[in-house]
Amino acid sequence: MIVAITGSFMGSFMLWLTYHQDSLFRRSSCESCQNNLTWFQLIPIVSFLLQRGRCSYCGSIIPLYLFLTELLFASLFLSLCAVNQAMVLIATLISFLVPLAVYDIHHLKVPNHMLILMGGLLLLIQYPLLFDLSHLLASVLLIVLLHLFYLLTHSIGYGDVKLLSLFALFLPLYYFLLIFMLTYFIGGIAVIFFLFYKRNLHKIPLVPFIAVSTFLVIKFYAELYTIYFGGFI
Repeated sequence: MIVAITGSFMGSFMLWLTYHQDSLFRRSSCESCQNNLTWFQLIPIVSFLLQRGRCSYCGSIIPLYLFLTELLFASLFLSLCAVNQAMVLIATLISFLVPLAVYDIHHLKVPNHMLILMGGLLLLIQYPLLFDLSHLLASVLLIVLLHLFYLLTHSIGYGDVKLLSLFALFLPLYYFLLIFMLTYFIGGIAVIFFLFYKRNLHKIPLVPFIAVSTFLVIKFYAELYTIYFGGFI
């Protein structure tokens, strides 16, 4: 329960930080009336329910995605972090990927300030990988290939390239390869469904698929490794 509560608070903070680059230096406020919010108006999940999804000052509707993000954070922290030895790394990935996915859905871009923060934290957590020469060489090669793929095809945004480059640098090789393969597998299936509803589809957000793939790899790494690299197929 403590893990879930921690996750919901982290979700609320990280989503606010994603949408407001200067939010570390100012208080949370209502997007409509700009009134500063008190502590009991900032309790994740609970405050939304008690206020019936509306600001207690001006009555404007609080976006539903804020509530859903807090709920998703609590669920992910509970299911992925509670019994995993790499809890700090997983919590970091959840804390950045979920708000980045939400932001990408709304704006089709990845904010640089979040990528910089994410890269800094991953460096603190995963720095031993950078002393592994074979990993470092493989990472550089993958990053070069990602940039070539972007320059030659322009089928993904450069924000997605930067995010995947962080993964290539700070995650073990097989984790990255599984995440990359699942991203395009799940994304491809999603595009097929999207085309049934919207024929003139030009852009889709990729970060949500990266996030889903990352969480699936974390949860089912052993099974996915066996299927793709263990001789199962």
